Amino acid sequence: MAVYKVSVVVTGGNYPGAILNLKQEPKVGELVKLGEDEFVVTEVLQLMPPRGDFHFLHITCRPKDA
Repeated sequence: MAVYKVSVVVTGGNYPGAILNLKQEPKVGELVKLGEDEFVVTEVLQLMPPRGDFHFLHITCRPKDA
């Protein structure tokens, strides 16, 4: 089973970043929940090639209601 290690940066506000372990690869336009807030993924970048079942990604998000 693949594990996606995802670093998260949120634009358009004073939100902290995060590092998530996800079971599915995030896609542009999908929602990501950080705490109580939801964010729309605007960019997905691969940080390095996968190592075994681990994939290393970076996503940029914006607040859902922005």
